[in-house]
Amino acid sequence: MKFRLLYVGEVKINPRKRASHVHDIRMALSQQLQNLLDIPPYSKIKNFIHAPDQNGSVKNILRKVDGIEFVPVISSELDLLAELEIQILHPELLGTARADIDNRTKTLLDALRRPQDAHEVPEGVHRGGRVYTLLDDDHLVTRLTVNTSHWLDATNPNDLFLMITVNIRASKGTQDNIDFVL
Repeated sequence: MKFRLLYVGEVKINPRKRASHVHDIRMALSQQLQNLLDIPPYSKIKNFIHAPDQNGSVKNILRKVDGIEFVPVISSELDLLAELEIQILHPELLGTARADIDNRTKTLLDALRRPQDAHEVPEGVHRGGRVYTLLDDDHLVTRLTVNTSHWLDATNPNDLFLMITVNIRASKGTQDNIDFVL
């Protein structure tokens, strides 16, 4: 099952306030992921968003980190994996030093996953909300392709245009992920 996420904005190479920058990108993608969960068959994933079960007998993808609820679309709880194809359009000329693919990709991958602990949640962020993320953890990415090209009509020299194609696969077929088994 494939879908695409779009992002326009900065993806800094080594930001000073890394947690804050990563969270800003995460928030820019959250609404798209929330909207995705309204569309069948992705909407079935919402059946696994609920308060934690005391004995852990019910599958639950909701994760609370530092007072914020994170809902990953792709999680090991549902035996789902991701293949990502990232198209980066940037205003720099191809082959210039500013087109730092590896560090920008690392920043983006961090933004696509939920924070793993409280130090990855920036200070000053509203606690008590819900944030939708693509991944529970980036170890769920089994394939990654990054392509770059020149963005011809970019208006801000620091912005990038990203198109992230996501292919969801099941690591093993279960009743919970039958729609993603191909």
